[in-house]
Amino acid sequence: MAIEITEFANVSISVSPTGVSGGNFGILGFLTDDTDSATNPIGTAERSRAYTSLAAVAADWPATTEVYKAATAFYAQTPTPTDFVVLMSFSSNQVATLTGGNRATLAELVANHTGSGNITMTIDGVEAVVTTLDLSGAADYDAVATAVQAALTTAGATCTVENGPYGFTVKGDTAGAAGSITFATGDAAEDLGLLAYQGVIAQGLDAETVVEGLTATHATGVEFVGLVLNKKWRDVLSGAVGETTLEVAQWAEAAKKIFCNTTNDLSVLNSAITTDIASKCKDATLRFTLTTFSKNPAEYPSASVFGRAASVNFSAIGTTITLNLKQMPGISAEDLTPAEFGVLRSKYASAVVVIGKSVSAYTDSRMASGSWLDTTHGLLWLENRCETDLFNLLYVNNTKVPFTQAGINTVVGVLQRSLQAAVRNGLAGPGYLADGTFLPEGFRVDSVPLADVPAGDLGNRLYAGLSFVMKGAGALHEVDVAGQFSE
Repeated sequence: MAIEITEFANVSISVSPTGVSGGNFGILGFLTDDTDSATNPIGTAERSRAYTSLAAVAADWPATTEVYKAATAFYAQTPTPTDFVVLMSFSSNQVATLTGGNRATLAELVANHTGSGNITMTIDGVEAVVTTLDLSGAADYDAVATAVQAALTTAGATCTVENGPYGFTVKGDTAGAAGSITFATGDAAEDLGLLAYQGVIAQGLDAETVVEGLTATHATGVEFVGLVLNKKWRDVLSGAVGETTLEVAQWAEAAKKIFCNTTNDLSVLNSAITTDIASKCKDATLRFTLTTFSKNPAEYPSASVFGRAASVNFSAIGTTITLNLKQMPGISAEDLTPAEFGVLRSKYASAVVVIGKSVSAYTDSRMASGSWLDTTHGLLWLENRCETDLFNLLYVNNTKVPFTQAGINTVVGVLQRSLQAAVRNGLAGPGYLADGTFLPEGFRVDSVPLADVPAGDLGNRLYAGLSFVMKGAGALHEVDVAGQFSE
């Protein structure tokens, strides 16, 4: 027997984990409710659904719905954005629902259940037991659903089927929090995709306020950066707790979502009125709220605005933009007087306006705090870029980053490379800080040396001595020229 060469030369290669990717900062979330379509495709178990094209939206939502109208404004932008997510708030009581997963083929269902199919589940507190499910005459999945519904012994329970990513759905009859449902058991339940490991349950739900719906949907982990509301929630200045536009703006502030608000209230053009939504958001100095004025309630200019912002590739060179003087395809321009435009600007609101004789463009893109949309959007990206790069340093290392001065220097180097990306894409650049300090690289990283790290932090393996200052590149929006002419 030959001696293995590993007795003399033994090589073992380990593979580092693949680093995590940064976030997607081009996702627009559109919040609507169950009144937006007669056959709403998104139930309480799902809460949200993502789309990547207008055609995909159209497959679920008729052209008359607010979802489709907002998506049209979003996808009309150039370059064309990609990610549009519908978020649900339920304004009426909802029944309990069991949405099934992977189902058997029609042929398998017919062959397996010709009078002996078993299903047991509890709907609205009443046990439903099916022992003689007969699918022998079912010509399609709809016929299967009809047969299952007829066999259920719980009054008012329904069964339907979807031809898309989900299977059979069983619903109770009691709307509101009293409605309840369990996963099913039995051989037929497995073939229908109704077992616990196959499906998903949503218990009965009482009607929600808009903020409650937004909070519940966000809690599912759905990703989005921009937020636009169904027009029914525009300019709601008073009412029940959780129903006003300002409360949505305050929610977005806490959640770090860019609330692209639209107002149709003509009061925003009147300097004597300070109770309009733009004034209220300005008074609250909300950094994540952008208000756009439009006289046309049917349009979604804010969806178009975020659609343009969504095109920014933060990983490339010189790609950041200002939204000032950008085109908003399909959005009506406002023919404002200079005085009205001045009032609009004073309230930190923007609009698509007629400029000169032939230009219509968006101006100014100022947030309610007085900052700018491109800055707010860019800083969200930068926070994520720094977090992702630092996490990957710790995650992909097969050994460890030592808590030594050399290890601290390694961390500093990673942060510097993250900040350099912000200079490359145009978010930041060389300039002076308010105290007169000049930053030739556009940023400066400061780090506490190892000798000054508290012993408690060393013991807890926490380094909290890293900070940086950065100078934003800003954007040029206006030019004033003083000239003198002599004969």
